[in-house]
Amino acid sequence: MVGCRVMTAAPAEKATPRTRSQYGALVELPYRRKLLLVVALTVTLFVTTMNQSVVSTSAQNIVADLGAFELFTWLFAGFSLAGAVSVPIIGKLSDLVGRKPVMVWSLVIFLAASAWAGLAQDMTQLIAARIAQGVGFSGVLGSVWIMMAALWAPNERAKWLGVTSAGFTLSGLLGPVIGGVVSDALSWRWTFFMNLPSGGAALVLLLVSFPPLAKPVRKPKFDLAGAGAFAVFASLGLFAISAGGETIAWGSPVLVALLLLSGAAFITFLAVERRVSDPVVPLDLFRSRVFSGAMAASMTITTTFAVVSVFMPLYIQGARGQAATASAVPLMANAAGVALGSNLGGQIVARRGYVRELAVAGLSLASAMIFYFGTLTPDTSMALILVASVLLGVGVSLGFTSFTAPVQNAMPEASLGVVTTSLQFARVLGMAVATAALGALLLAQLTIGGASSGDPRLELADPEVLVSAERLEDVRQKFVDDPQLGLAAYKTALAESRADLASAVRVVFRVAGVVSATGVVLSFVTFAGMKGRRRERPAAKR
Repeated sequence: MVGCRVMTAAPAEKATPRTRSQYGALVELPYRRKLLLVVALTVTLFVTTMNQSVVSTSAQNIVADLGAFELFTWLFAGFSLAGAVSVPIIGKLSDLVGRKPVMVWSLVIFLAASAWAGLAQDMTQLIAARIAQGVGFSGVLGSVWIMMAALWAPNERAKWLGVTSAGFTLSGLLGPVIGGVVSDALSWRWTFFMNLPSGGAALVLLLVSFPPLAKPVRKPKFDLAGAGAFAVFASLGLFAISAGGETIAWGSPVLVALLLLSGAAFITFLAVERRVSDPVVPLDLFRSRVFSGAMAASMTITTTFAVVSVFMPLYIQGARGQAATASAVPLMANAAGVALGSNLGGQIVARRGYVRELAVAGLSLASAMIFYFGTLTPDTSMALILVASVLLGVGVSLGFTSFTAPVQNAMPEASLGVVTTSLQFARVLGMAVATAALGALLLAQLTIGGASSGDPRLELADPEVLVSAERLEDVRQKFVDDPQLGLAAYKTALAESRADLASAVRVVFRVAGVVSATGVVLSFVTFAGMKGRRRERPAAKR
């Protein structure tokens, strides 16, 4: 099987400048030129990924200025859906027309969309700009991981992927702070405009440092039918999963229709991919145990991000009654753990291999921390939560490292773009499914027995009320104004609602821990028979 050669990939054949592949052209660059490219890619990654957290921070100011609160969620849903749909298409284009043009044009689209967003006069225009931003962001993110893999020999990829992830982590740490300061001191529009100088600098650095590459020997044939079928399948499916239980009721005819149409598009996609000579996603890749196992594991690993980014803040604000700033601290701790684990895992894979052992250890640690979150009580100190968040970040990043570079090494070099972006799509899909399923599990548990219609106690059962100081004050006033309730009843009902929410979130954490633990099993299956090795020191040009 292909998977048997993960850690023993043969070096690329030496080729002439006229005939050498894109992989060969990049991997043979002088060491200092490679470092310049790494800097350019890291800066690009930082600029584009920071924008999402910056926009989240300035969301309230955007709504206050443009209105249309009913469309507010599409600022993020549109961005995410557009990015997810375009991921595998970006990967195929990268393999067909080259890494540089896809990377450069993706960054140009992102920067143009940022300018458009900053100039938007209403919410509809801003959402359209965010959708364009999502396409550009997807192209940039996929291209960064593809180009980092193409820059380095297989036995060094993991190390440098870990180094580059620092841009991703730094954006998660600084984004909320920068977004809040810029939005309050200047305007929410500057949260988009500020992308232009930094992104422009990254673009110039890319154009200067990226070498000219040989054009493809044959004229590329893009699978439009397959790309269209995939776009319909992914967009309808992800929208149904994301909207289910929120804007669209579970089991409603509209949701069922969306899922049926998505399923029909998926069947069409498979039929097209079997027939065409150069498919968007070659189905033969799934014959590899390493690739198919990595796709499945990538979907389960992202469950941890749903736990950290969605349910931990809900627990801290809603169940513990702490401020929003307190809920951001575990996110920052987790980001620090991801940075540590990415670099540690990259060094281990590059120097010693031990892919299976690293994946098992990392995902076991991540699962253990999620199970620990399932035991939290109001008396649990925030310090322990922060330590667990750091360890969770370390564990999940070790898992990601194990299921990235070794998988790239195992597959044909000509499919590097498709392989990388397919893993990226699996993670997006896993995140969407985990968030929707765990959210439905949470809501199914939140009921207040005996609360009649119009009773303010029913409002306290809503997690959105428990995390909002303004809405809590409104409910408190209703209790005070009702002679049959009063302030004492409010305090009792609030404590009961917080306890109910805490219990429900703990169940969510335990179920998420079980899902995460399946990644441990998949690690054994995917990397069965693989052993560590001593690092071969490449003779890099300096």
